[in-house]
Amino acid sequence: MKGSLDMPDHCAACGQDFKIEPGFYIGALWTSFPIVIFIMTLLSILFLGYFKMDMNWFFVALTVILFLLQPIIIRLGRSIWIHVFIGFDEDAEIK
Repeated sequence: MKGSLDMPDHCAACGQDFKIEPGFYIGALWTSFPIVIFIMTLLSILFLGYFKMDMNWFFVALTVILFLLQPIIIRLGRSIWIHVFIGFDEDAEIK
């Protein structure tokens, strides 16, 4: 049974198969890593610079926030990765 955060098998609009080949989305780690670094930088500036949070609580908060955002980060990284290799044609006929 698929949950709401599972990757669909096909695109609802164009029918693109999302299971391109085994291990295809391993490369999505290269696209999700900069997203995590960006979030960590923003949270560091906010928590340490603005709120002057204690370092121990900062690491706890950072860990919890990144853990909760992980499903979104993974899906965003996969989306960016597939857009690098699969073109999008707005004029294509919807299946």
